[in-house]
Amino acid sequence: MTTPLTLTEEYIFAHDLRSSSAKIYRASTKALLKHFRASPIEEIDHRAVLGWRKKVLENGLSKRSWNTYSNHLRTVWGYAIEHGLVTHTTINPFRKTSVIPPKRASKTINGDSIQRGRNWLISLVGQERCTQERSKITPAWFWLAVFEMFYYTGIRLNALLCLRYKDIDWDSQMILVRGETEKTHREFFLPIMEGLAPHLCRILGEAEKIGFSPDDQLFNVNRFSRHFHGKEMNIDQVEAMYRKLTDKVGVRMTPHRFRHTLATDLMKQPERNIHLTKSLLNHSNIATTLSYIEVDYDHMRAVLHERSLAQGALSRVRRVDTSGTPQLPLTKARLPAPDIEKLEPKKLSAPKQSSHSVERDSRPIRSTGPSALQKALEYASAQLRPESIPDNATDQISDHLDQSLLLTLMAGGLGAGTFRKHASSDRSMGIAQFPQASP
Repeated sequence: MTTPLTLTEEYIFAHDLRSSSAKIYRASTKALLKHFRASPIEEIDHRAVLGWRKKVLENGLSKRSWNTYSNHLRTVWGYAIEHGLVTHTTINPFRKTSVIPPKRASKTINGDSIQRGRNWLISLVGQERCTQERSKITPAWFWLAVFEMFYYTGIRLNALLCLRYKDIDWDSQMILVRGETEKTHREFFLPIMEGLAPHLCRILGEAEKIGFSPDDQLFNVNRFSRHFHGKEMNIDQVEAMYRKLTDKVGVRMTPHRFRHTLATDLMKQPERNIHLTKSLLNHSNIATTLSYIEVDYDHMRAVLHERSLAQGALSRVRRVDTSGTPQLPLTKARLPAPDIEKLEPKKLSAPKQSSHSVERDSRPIRSTGPSALQKALEYASAQLRPESIPDNATDQISDHLDQSLLLTLMAGGLGAGTFRKHASSDRSMGIAQFPQASP
């Protein structure tokens, strides 16, 4: 009789999976059996799967956990349909059953926290060397080397635990990561950087003293300390160290967060070489690399700022005054209604004239105030200070001041011919002119 469990075991048998991957497939199948119990496999159709999804999500299962079940079971059913293990249908019941999970919190660690963690481990190294006593994380020099391995290379935790003594090629300064230890099943190399070299050199030297064989696990704290008695170092020991580090620094630290941080930091570089990042993290799909990269909002802000500069959008921003209070751009849309009206050119009504005034205006008029023109120009200059007027209001104010200047000149006793002389000069300079009122 065909059951979900037999389908899962057939899939695991046919594929070269790591033990941790096989464990996830079996866990997903057990969750399915918990809901459907002994139901015939024919009854597990698309609608039944959606009913299961609804129930477990209502009971508090996270959307990410549901997607893990859905994706793995979809793979198992796809294999079963393709190879004729399921004959009652050709439709995969788990197709399109995933849900959109909420955005995860940032998995990166800021540089200050990383440096504080490093400094603490360095202080423990000095403490153990001086006192010859066991520190909180011991041996501190070993765990500092583990810390730097994750920081410099972004290596996966399982890959680090599977490194052998012979996988370190000191002559070529390279680290071999074997395919059977990787999720992608692909072999690749990691370069030994200058900052990492002293720590690896220390481990290799200590391993040589103890008499490591080529196939021995290199990062094995049990071999370097009399306080541990296990045969091989496991995930629990690494995670225990990082929990102590998290408690000390106050920021959550894990090997995988170092991996996310490395990917994000590399993409902040001017070159932003995503293929280099993909190769370093040994991803088979570039989309996976992109999912590791956190948004750099500082870089985003700088790019948007450069765009606004290039397009001239910042030309209307006022300077900061001496008091340090930033001034808002003085655009027409921001002005209150009364102020906007002040910027609009006012229509001058034609002056009332009598028969005597016509005859009087036809004669040259001398200025009764010799400084009237100077005062008018000073007034116009004060009103047209560039730091107090936005670009879109300049033309309106220029028209308004032409009117004010005309009235001032007339009040000062200057003739219309004098004003026209200045007006023609202004027109040649590209200054907008106000139409003269008819006498």
